[in-house]
Amino acid sequence: TLLVGTVFLVIITTAVVEGGFARYIAEYLDVIPMRVCIVGGGQVGRSLAERLEDRGENVVIIDNDEATIERVREAGYTVHIGDGTSTDALQAAGAENAKIVVAATGDDDANLLISQLARSKFDVETVISRVNKSDNVDAFENLGVRTISSTLATAWALDNAIERPALSNWMTELERSGDVQEIEITAESIVGRTISDLGDALPDGCLIALVGRDGASQVPDGSFELEHGDHITVLGRKEAVKQALERFHPHD
Repeated sequence: TLLVGTVFLVIITTAVVEGGFARYIAEYLDVIPMRVCIVGGGQVGRSLAERLEDRGENVVIIDNDEATIERVREAGYTVHIGDGTSTDALQAAGAENAKIVVAATGDDDANLLISQLARSKFDVETVISRVNKSDNVDAFENLGVRTISSTLATAWALDNAIERPALSNWMTELERSGDVQEIEITAESIVGRTISDLGDALPDGCLIALVGRDGASQVPDGSFELEHGDHITVLGRKEAVKQALERFHPHD
């Protein structure tokens, strides 16, 4: 289950271009960033909330199970008591001001209804859902909902553990002490430089794994020249990734 939470996080990081920058923007402008609403306070929902809050996101968890609500509160997260498949509950939790809604329950029917409401009633731009049975993926994608299949994520993890144990161990370590961020390049000191020319601008302990430009993504080599507005995926130690965020996308 923890693996699925990790995969959720990677997808959301991609969806929220400057997710990790939210806290810095909020402090600078003295405002509260738009919410990420997670429906389902189980282990997946709580693990996801922990990582997103570490990135500066304003997270609220929605659930109506008393035992789950108590665990969410004990973990220190904001929780709204209510049925996430209800329009009233979603509205009360702030879905109308949410930039992302995540349906993270173990029930595909509930997740589909949550996704429908988020899209049709609250016009949430980014809706992501956990899908517990892979046969149901099409129903979600027909609504424009981004999906994470629990079955496929688990199979992928088991395959890595068998065929690529070093990668599997690294992913586990990344979950514990590392981070992955997608950063939009706005620093003029970075624009026009190649990957190999970054030098000390790229902190020790992290690397650029992917560059997104004009809707396409690629793994860059040393000669790749960075442009303003490129979206780079940086992974490595948490502190190193945080430093990269501050250097590549500084706030005024």
